[in-house]
Amino acid sequence: MHPKIEKHWQRFENSKEYYDALLKVFNPEQLHFKPSPDSWSMMEVMHHLYTSEKLSANFIKNFDFKRKNEKLGLMSQLKTVILVNRLNSKKKFKAPKVLTENKDTFNLSDDPHTFQHQWDELRIELKKIMQNFPEEKLSYFSFYQPVIGKITLPQTLQFFKAHLKHHEHQIEAINHHKGFPK
Repeated sequence: MHPKIEKHWQRFENSKEYYDALLKVFNPEQLHFKPSPDSWSMMEVMHHLYTSEKLSANFIKNFDFKRKNEKLGLMSQLKTVILVNRLNSKKKFKAPKVLTENKDTFNLSDDPHTFQHQWDELRIELKKIMQNFPEEKLSYFSFYQPVIGKITLPQTLQFFKAHLKHHEHQIEAINHHKGFPK
């Protein structure tokens, strides 16, 4: 894995430890608790994160540089910084349509142990994509992020990490809800 990707990959991987701990610490009733009928449970948040990562992995894995060979510059960097800063806030955002339309596509388990295994398998797939990514294309468009558009692979990893961190606020709110099962 190229060093330019590896530092971002490691930060991204470390961010998942929080969610791995949730799957081990909380029981199924707690993981499926919803503070209100229109809100997400912890498990639904994790399914959302998985879906985002899986759709992204599919996009990057199938990206055709022969069809779309576009070097990106300062504008994509600025948009990434803005998106990461927005995600670092506690502000709520509506999930992009592509995620809501595909949320049931991957037959994700509601069992914590089985789901953790599914997510770990996805991370293995993502790591292989990172390891095999052409070094000469690191500054080229390789992913389309629904909110900010075209970004590079290192920027995609920055987005992934910020996305995981963003949803930690949501998890903490669920965990501290007065009706949360003990």
